[in-house]
Amino acid sequence: MISIQLTFDDGPGPSTARLLDVLQHARFTATFFVLGKHAQVQPALLRRMAEDGHVIGNHTWSHARDGELSDQRLKDDIAATDRLIREAFEKAGVASPERIPLRLPYGAQEGDTRLRVLASLGRSHVGWTSLFDDWVRPAPNVDRLVGAMRAHMADQIHRNEDAVLCLHDASPTAEEREATVDAVERWLSLRVY
Repeated sequence: MISIQLTFDDGPGPSTARLLDVLQHARFTATFFVLGKHAQVQPALLRRMAEDGHVIGNHTWSHARDGELSDQRLKDDIAATDRLIREAFEKAGVASPERIPLRLPYGAQEGDTRLRVLASLGRSHVGWTSLFDDWVRPAPNVDRLVGAMRAHMADQIHRNEDAVLCLHDASPTAEEREATVDAVERWLSLRVY
């Protein structure tokens, strides 16, 4: 049986609490790749993620592109975000995972120097099978976003391959993502897998 994973990058942000409500109502757990700079001002949302059984992953502190940070600064970004994630699990009374998943901002490209840093830390980059344009402004059309999610799922099921959907519950500047939440809510209500 294939695995279906919803993942969310760049939060927590203004839309995260409602997204957590939607996921809780649907009894669906997701992975949240959080930014340290947002997590430090939203510790209650991280704690709720842990309490609700979601995976909390590291999306670095600052959302820097390849080449924008020195190797040491990237290591510091990752370590600081890891600390906030572990604190959230501790405050939730939930065992912290041995390994915190990590997704690099903008994904990992061929020749990405950040991959060398991850290797030196014994970490790997967690990718996706489909990236949706839910970060664009103006916000995407909800029907189109749901259609793209459903089409990707149908394709993955046809291939008998796992699906990792990459969406966004915030932005690097903490913008809301209500269209994403609406699309996820509708997609979860239409599940036929």
